[in-house]
Amino acid sequence: PPGMAGGGLRNAFVGQLMITFFATLIGVPIGVLGGTFLAEYARGRKVARLISVLSDIMVSVPSIVIGTFIYAILVKPVGHFNGWAGAVALAIIMIPVVLRTTEDMLSLVPWTLREAAFALGAPYYKVIIQVVYRGAAAGILTGILLSIARVAGETAPLLFTSFNNSYFSTNMNEPIASLTVSIFQYAMGPYDSWHAQAWAASLMITVFILMLTILGRVIIRWRYGKR
Repeated sequence: PPGMAGGGLRNAFVGQLMITFFATLIGVPIGVLGGTFLAEYARGRKVARLISVLSDIMVSVPSIVIGTFIYAILVKPVGHFNGWAGAVALAIIMIPVVLRTTEDMLSLVPWTLREAAFALGAPYYKVIIQVVYRGAAAGILTGILLSIARVAGETAPLLFTSFNNSYFSTNMNEPIASLTVSIFQYAMGPYDSWHAQAWAASLMITVFILMLTILGRVIIRWRYGKR
């Protein structure tokens, strides 16, 4: 019960992992495929410039705007908050980051590697998968990690989509708890136990984002620092 000792953040921790996991499953493939299209098939075309501009705009859009948009199309029609809406909202935030990182990393792969593969008779899709992706794998992976770190601390989109759940639930079709929303709720509460849990959740998110950022820098230094 509120204000009494006990309880914990297991429901919020598991919910945060689930929402972030499904957001990654949705956002990363779309971002990687979009970046591949821009770098390999639409290079120098007007559509590539248009998508790049839209991607840059999406990066700067406040996350609360994305949350209200998803609320209008995924929450209001079904009549209740749900975890899937939260995952989609975070995925939309991830997509432009992954897309631009993928595009930039693929553009850095020397064209001579593609020509060598073409000379051996490899079709273009195999050249991309077996040659280009291998050359840009470290950079793409770093972009993915940074995009996950970007959405891990988001609160506003989840307030309008997955909302919160005081009970332990893994059903993505219902409201589901998350660390960020729990921090928002507990920090404004009148109970010392809530404040302590809010500080604990803040520390967990900070450590998680720090680990992802350090891992991304280590990968970049390992891959490109010895050239």
